[in-house]
Amino acid sequence: MKANKMKVLFLTLVLGLVCSCQESPAEADHSKISGEWITHYIASSNTEKTSENGPFNVYLRSIKFNDEGDSLVFHFFLKADGKCIESSVKGRKIGDNVYTADYAGANQFHFILESDDGLIVNSENVDETGKTTRLVGLLGKDDDADDHDLKRFKEEVRKLGIPEENIVDFTKGDGCQAQ
Repeated sequence: MKANKMKVLFLTLVLGLVCSCQESPAEADHSKISGEWITHYIASSNTEKTSENGPFNVYLRSIKFNDEGDSLVFHFFLKADGKCIESSVKGRKIGDNVYTADYAGANQFHFILESDDGLIVNSENVDETGKTTRLVGLLGKDDDADDHDLKRFKEEVRKLGIPEENIVDFTKGDGCQAQ
């Protein structure tokens, strides 16, 4: 009887350790994320979404959270037929580091803060036809991506099974200036 109690206790300890080691997105510090950002790279499981004139071929300018950190606004430009179109999308917090926004369908996303000037956004989009697309974006404060952040971004892309050839490079400039 004592041996069975020890086995149950040991099993409980092992299960507790396994559960505590499961990776879950850490809560993002909205005060570090809120501010000016530019798009460096976006990878997508569906290249139509990130191709020229695609809804996720976006040139981000800023992410602004409200004081409570439970809602945010993305400010960006799209290029359609060579013209820059200014736009913004509102999102809201629905869980620990989980946000939702309506844009080209329903989106659920979370932030991975890599450095003071690099941010990775992991997103799932379900468009109006019900098609699901996985997206990963690397954002930065400067024109060039930090090597460490780029390496971490590519790890995230591989983790989601997105081919590296599906990465779009936005670091060459977009020609869209704030009005």
